[in-house]
Amino acid sequence: MNKLLAFFFCLPAYSQSMVVNTTEGNSMVYATQQIESVTFSEETIEPTAASEKIQIKRSIVYLGHSIWRNDDYLITYKSSGTFVTPFTGVFRGKGYQTLLGEVFDFPSTYSPGPDGGYSGYSLGGTSATDSKSIAVVAEQAGNGWPSVQNAIWTIDFITNDFKRNIPLGTFSDYKNATGPATFYGAVRQLYDKIKKLSGNDVIIVFANALKRNNSGYTSTSKNTVNCSLADYELALLTCAAANSNWHFVDQNRLSGITDENLPAVTADGLHLNNLGYTMAVQPWITVLRTLADK
Repeated sequence: MNKLLAFFFCLPAYSQSMVVNTTEGNSMVYATQQIESVTFSEETIEPTAASEKIQIKRSIVYLGHSIWRNDDYLITYKSSGTFVTPFTGVFRGKGYQTLLGEVFDFPSTYSPGPDGGYSGYSLGGTSATDSKSIAVVAEQAGNGWPSVQNAIWTIDFITNDFKRNIPLGTFSDYKNATGPATFYGAVRQLYDKIKKLSGNDVIIVFANALKRNNSGYTSTSKNTVNCSLADYELALLTCAAANSNWHFVDQNRLSGITDENLPAVTADGLHLNNLGYTMAVQPWITVLRTLADK
């Protein structure tokens, strides 16, 4: 039997504070405009049988940042910048890969990167050789990326492009394959590499960024190259529109995660707690359902 941490909400229209009740009997009050109470409890759920899952014909390769890396990983609640968490302690993340694996049955799954994801990596680079750029990693020998024909690849990085102040460039950088030193150029370099590994019939499932309030970088602020999260989202959508095999996951708008409820669904204003994962995975499930027969 698997144990889940379940959260129960009361959502009155005009609440001004949140009461956090823990299994130890402690309570804390935290100012909020949305959530009145959060109660921790334990419940057990039978694992989903393979015969009950949605069968996907293609293998999947999960490319993602630290929020993906945190699947089955110990995560600590902590304050960051203007974000102050009402929670304390450490929990084990039940993240995207695990939750998607409970819904879908893939022929095979892959999670490249240190511990299953690329914590702190952006898609683009601060230079053509930036070792923290996924587009640069894509060209490195021995990066562990699988060669799997006709696979599905996820791409979820732009919150780190925003945080690392990656220059946006223009769509001509994508068209002319100018390299990873701009965001547009990095998208092209990564896509070209993925096609080499999985063929022209590859499927790309990409996402915008979730809301954030971490290290002074918020959902609406501008970074040092005068870009917001929305600017990177638009650039990625523009690149996707030039191709017929890209599928968009709007986790920013459709997950239910808002700037106001970040204290309840993240560990630090950015990285999800397990309640946050159950919300953020829903738009991914919706899009992957459409690929079952492809």
